[in-house]
Amino acid sequence: MRRTALVLLAAATAVLGLAACDPTPVTTTTSSGSPVPATTVAGPAPGGTQAAPPTAAPTAAPTAAPVGGGGDATKDVEISACQVDGATHWPSAALKVTNHTAKASNYLIQVEFVDGSGTRVAEAPAATNDLAAGQTASLKALGATAVKDKVSCRVTSVTRFPAP
Repeated sequence: MRRTALVLLAAATAVLGLAACDPTPVTTTTSSGSPVPATTVAGPAPGGTQAAPPTAAPTAAPTAAPVGGGGDATKDVEISACQVDGATHWPSAALKVTNHTAKASNYLIQVEFVDGSGTRVAEAPAATNDLAAGQTASLKALGATAVKDKVSCRVTSVTRFPAP
């Protein structure tokens, strides 16, 4: 539980730090391609259950402008491996991130791990900064919750910020 809290704290700090560095618009999409407000953050609720994402106010925030290369940042991320470590039983996803925009970008990625019955058993963030246009980076999203069985991995959101 403590490691999960530390991972979530680190991810939240990274999001806030990146947002504070550059006031330009952000492109955030889900794996279904629908836009997500940049302020929407879902995480574990007390007791280890997954909290539902907050709902938008009736006057929704304006849609963020794309950084270039199209508005669907999820197309920049590919899962190249999904596995559970034999010693720690922590799930992990190897990610390949390719910047398809015309400018250097920073990426925040959220991955979920789902068991055979479709239950979400863990989640993990991954991030990379200052990825040049056309450049590729290899990342690892590591869940901090022990799981018992095989899992499948799915990218649930990708936030692409223009690099300063």
